[in-house]
Amino acid sequence: MNGHQYYQRWAKIFSRIYSSKLNPLYHLGGMAIFMFIVACVSGVYLFLFYNVDPSQAYASVQQISANPFNGWMRTIHRYSSDLLVIFILLHLGHTVFTGKYRRVLSWQTGVISFLVVVFIGVTGFILVWDQKAKLLGFLTAKFFSAVPVFDPSIAGAFLINNLDYLSGFFKVSLFGHVFFSLAVVIILWLHVARISGPKLFMPRQLVYLAMGALTIVCIIFPVESDPPAQDSFLPQQTTFDWYYFFGYYLLKLFSTQANWVIMLGSGLALALIPYLRKKDRKKSPIATIDLAKCDACNLCSYDCPYDAIDMLIREGERKAILDPAKCVGCGICIGSCKEYAITLPGYPAIERSALPVKCDLAVFSCSQFAPVLLPPELDVKHYEVPCIGSVYAKDIEKILQNQAHGVVMLSCEDCFYRKGKTWAQDRLMRVRPPAFSKKLPAGSVALLTFSHYKQVTEEIRSFAKKVKAAGTKDADMTPFVLDWKKFSPALAFGVMLLFFLLMPLFSATQVSFFDGKNKTLLLSFKYISSPTDVETPQTSGRHMQSATPIVTRRSPVEVIVTEPGGKVIFQKTWSPRGLRHDIAIYVFAEINAATEQVHFSLNETDVPGKKIEMRDITLTTADATLLTFQDGKFVLQHSKAGGQ
Repeated sequence: MNGHQYYQRWAKIFSRIYSSKLNPLYHLGGMAIFMFIVACVSGVYLFLFYNVDPSQAYASVQQISANPFNGWMRTIHRYSSDLLVIFILLHLGHTVFTGKYRRVLSWQTGVISFLVVVFIGVTGFILVWDQKAKLLGFLTAKFFSAVPVFDPSIAGAFLINNLDYLSGFFKVSLFGHVFFSLAVVIILWLHVARISGPKLFMPRQLVYLAMGALTIVCIIFPVESDPPAQDSFLPQQTTFDWYYFFGYYLLKLFSTQANWVIMLGSGLALALIPYLRKKDRKKSPIATIDLAKCDACNLCSYDCPYDAIDMLIREGERKAILDPAKCVGCGICIGSCKEYAITLPGYPAIERSALPVKCDLAVFSCSQFAPVLLPPELDVKHYEVPCIGSVYAKDIEKILQNQAHGVVMLSCEDCFYRKGKTWAQDRLMRVRPPAFSKKLPAGSVALLTFSHYKQVTEEIRSFAKKVKAAGTKDADMTPFVLDWKKFSPALAFGVMLLFFLLMPLFSATQVSFFDGKNKTLLLSFKYISSPTDVETPQTSGRHMQSATPIVTRRSPVEVIVTEPGGKVIFQKTWSPRGLRHDIAIYVFAEINAATEQVHFSLNETDVPGKKIEMRDITLTTADATLLTFQDGKFVLQHSKAGGQ
């Protein structure tokens, strides 16, 4: 069995509850879109009550949560965002497992949409400005600080609660949160650009079930904020949303540089997945249209699931023109063409002329359907076609009239080519052209789906016996379809509710990035070191000359932290920023000590005797002790959690 067959084998468990038509495993993309819509609608509503000022952001979120309806909307916004990530990942996994990732544009835009959704979620969490937001902002800034173009001071600004510095960052985050939400719509349009009639929205019954289950989960597990970001320097008491922060946990395990390698490597691997089967894609047969036979009926263009056929003017006549780059070789257009103008390499030659004696059955099996053991006692004519939707209804009529007592069609439960099973069934039901003739009983045709694979042999035997006994005139007018048709609303709702109830367990787990037992000294300050090189520009006019020399280089600084006994626990040198090393130095470091007191010294390495010291700095386990540089001197600061 291939991945597509294995997927349907397990998906049938849910088909028994939801029916084949409403099975949520066949609507993962639609579920993701629904959650995106819910997140957008609830987000717009919450924006009416949110204050983007970082000094007021946390309070405004708490006021939202205090109101029962607004708090419910906040929870809806959070959990629908989490479910959006879940269903995108499930949709991505389904695409890989079933081998449907060969369409490069659809695959890569899907990967991009996932990355954009994660970015949107990260900016949304930061806007709450609680301990989780502080941790997330710090880790994000720390990750990007490994790239020289990014200012490392942003990481320190998050830890020391520098609201003046973060005010602009909050506005950028809010803009990104809104702008990229709109960008997802454009990416989604590209994602389905080469697909005809994409299933953007899931069936109405699933919408009701999903919304009902989400509502109950939000009532049982309302979202609560972590403690305010400004209560401490180190965010030790934080929850962790694995759906969005899974990549951030790697910052706890590996260095920043290693995380860049992991991110770029995994991103490249995802982008190259469609090319792993490039040879198979080249081997896929491409349909050919005989323009001399084409009568421009337009049915093949309507039926093609991938918009590979357009009706264009060629030599003054309107003809069906195929785009080879879009054709996937499904052959569904063959089942649409009454003029037999479309051919496909490898497509079986169907015998239509009368036989002296009719055989028991003619069996058409989809190439995605696992080989079936046909009953040996039956006289069967077997055709393997790329998709069951490629079988022309008039050919079935001729077979019933001239060759066989009945026709069996073995189909996927969820068509590999999206529309084949649907079109075949609609043609047999006479609701889609080219339709099965009303003069012949469609009851002589059976459509059996892969989800009933184990009983297919026996069903074929039983069907052959029935049609042979009934005869052509006495057969039913509707085809026999072996599929899961029963929908159990109560049980379906219960299953979906149980699945949604698992979500809060992974959205609010406790993960510690900072050990509360450590005694930590936090260095975060800007320091302008002494100039070591200056120049005085010479100009022709004295009035244009600079009154003071221009600094072209400043001294690096060395920071040393020691224990009272003289043991050095930290030593690092920072160089001034800028191409000429003439801009202020930004020092940021987290230093864990074993003693309750440490000594600090800063030396300008190129200026002998220029040294600043601070001795007997007291550290606690409650929170970090912050050392900043203000008005020409070093200042110690403690947070509320530090007790001072």
